[in-house]
Amino acid sequence: MELEKLEDPSTVRKNQDSKNGKVSIPEKVTSFAIQDDPISDDSDERPAGSGSTYHKKATVVSAILASLTNIMAYSIIAVFYPIEAKERGVSETVIGLIFASYSISTAVGSPIIGKIIPIAGARFVFLAGSFITGGCNILFGFIIDMPTTATFTVFSFAIRILEGIGAAASLTATTAIVAAALPDDVGKAVSLIEMTNGVSYALGPALGGFLYNAGGFPVPFFVLGGIVLAINAVNFFLMPEQGNQTEECGSVSSLLSIPAVWIALFVNFIGFATFSSLEPTFAIYLEELDFTVIQISLLFVTLGLAYGFSSVVCGVIADSKKCPRALIAVGECGGGLLFLLFGLSELLKSPAIKVLAGVLIVLSAAMLSLLAAPSFIDMLSSAEWYGIPSGLGLTSLLSGLWNSAYAVGTVAGPLVGGAVVEYYGFGYLSITIAGCCFLALVVSSLFGVWEYRCGRGRREPNKESSSPRDSSKDQQARLLSSN
Repeated sequence: MELEKLEDPSTVRKNQDSKNGKVSIPEKVTSFAIQDDPISDDSDERPAGSGSTYHKKATVVSAILASLTNIMAYSIIAVFYPIEAKERGVSETVIGLIFASYSISTAVGSPIIGKIIPIAGARFVFLAGSFITGGCNILFGFIIDMPTTATFTVFSFAIRILEGIGAAASLTATTAIVAAALPDDVGKAVSLIEMTNGVSYALGPALGGFLYNAGGFPVPFFVLGGIVLAINAVNFFLMPEQGNQTEECGSVSSLLSIPAVWIALFVNFIGFATFSSLEPTFAIYLEELDFTVIQISLLFVTLGLAYGFSSVVCGVIADSKKCPRALIAVGECGGGLLFLLFGLSELLKSPAIKVLAGVLIVLSAAMLSLLAAPSFIDMLSSAEWYGIPSGLGLTSLLSGLWNSAYAVGTVAGPLVGGAVVEYYGFGYLSITIAGCCFLALVVSSLFGVWEYRCGRGRREPNKESSSPRDSSKDQQARLLSSN
């Protein structure tokens, strides 16, 4: 069917000439249908090859390399920094605040960065964030030379805050890029990044502990910071341009007007809050159980591997079965039960507590991973259901909000975790984590019932919405049939 543009772009009307059967639609609508079509032949609207296999592979490889090194550089302090800081006279509550400061800057920066990614360019934001992360990691190695506890604490805060801003840029751009580049496999793409984060979280503390034993406090930061900068140089040549020249920013208010988005953000917040509460506390607790630094490092390895492996499994299931909320419910229930069992065992001074520390915490990490990727998938499907056009603009906003919820969770987690352990002990922290998991289960279940019974949580899909999963002909047919 041939399309032509009208002089008046504010109206859409059918041509009355039945002989040629032409239908006229406005210039604005014509542009919209073409620029959002992932298989369109209009090469001027986007970078050449953006739909090619090479483009997708290069994007995924770049994202994996950046996530692997950035999260590894972030997580190396989990094993030895709390012990070193405590020896310098820093309390466990302040240690928790130092961990939380990283996440505060990430929480504030992520939504802002998600808004500007289509303007500044996803590739630029991606590379700039990794550069800041690597540089701050190298700087952190020098704080051991600070002469007093006060200067040691102040510079710990300052560098972690700046590193959090770099992480906000890198993480937000990474999630947005892979979700936009693989629109038919969002669950697999996001879960692949989460798996990489889990492996990084596993390798970071282990490598950090090894380098700490080999060369002291500065060595892990110098080595990992240098690796981040080296990988960023590789990604400068590897990462393709993303999006198209006419990409527009989405509306945050439109997304936040969707009830299901709030529930997904809450679930993501709970998952990362419970997981991150272990960062400033778990190493100290394991040391009290007579674990060595190497043993603690190995346990963090298994913790991250369990999280990463289950993330990939749940991403594949969520894509194939379209059941992200069922996976979320399993993660909430399983995590709550496991942490409750561990907390009660600690309070009752079970003789098998050392074995339980190595088994139950790892299983709990696998359960909590079911809250991450499925919550992003549910946000994306809800946004599309409400008629918000898909593309880099939408995935950037969703990534910003999703990473902000993650960051707020990692603010609350170390803060509350450090305070609870300091005043009540690790057993009560485990029970608190269990209570948070059960709270998330109740809230998400009640919302599901409300959404199903009342019919106010969702509405019929907007037939004029455009999704990258649809073909060009399907998009044009919907637009034409609505006029």
